[in-house]
Amino acid sequence: MALALEWPVSAGSARRAAAGHELLEALFKEHYGGLCRLAGILLDDRAAAEEVVQEAFLRTFSSWRRIRRPDRAQFYVRSAVVNLCRSRLRRRGHEETSNRASWREPDQAGDDSLEDALAVLDAVRSLPRRQRETVVLRYYEDLSEREVALVLGCSVGTVKSQLARARAALARRLGEPESGG
Repeated sequence: MALALEWPVSAGSARRAAAGHELLEALFKEHYGGLCRLAGILLDDRAAAEEVVQEAFLRTFSSWRRIRRPDRAQFYVRSAVVNLCRSRLRRRGHEETSNRASWREPDQAGDDSLEDALAVLDAVRSLPRRQRETVVLRYYEDLSEREVALVLGCSVGTVKSQLARARAALARRLGEPESGG
């Protein structure tokens, strides 16, 4: 039996469904890869990251009628990805450690810049969950502090304090002098 992912059909509903489907399709094409990278950094597992992003898009599609601002759907999907990553990390047990994907292993062990990048990535992974999410959204996803606050459902002040704490922790971990900005 095939599962039909269709909205109830009425004249207004059909137009909204078609527009929503087109917008979601464009959103998927534009943001899928970046959202997979975001989830991959948060989860440290490529396969799980893809599952989380697909689930976020499915949930967005399923609840499209409840989205008040379709033009801002990318923030809804990004928030769903972060929240699903949180849920996945809460459920993850020690047995999954051995099943992690090998996507983070270096191809060229002697490359200093690659070693530096992996050291920074490991340092970011060692941060507490909220700081790690804030750092990834702000610096990897290049979101503004306001956008990070929207995705994480907190205030801009909270984002600023999380970033300051994260920068201090990263500076200590990487052996660099702390900077104020």
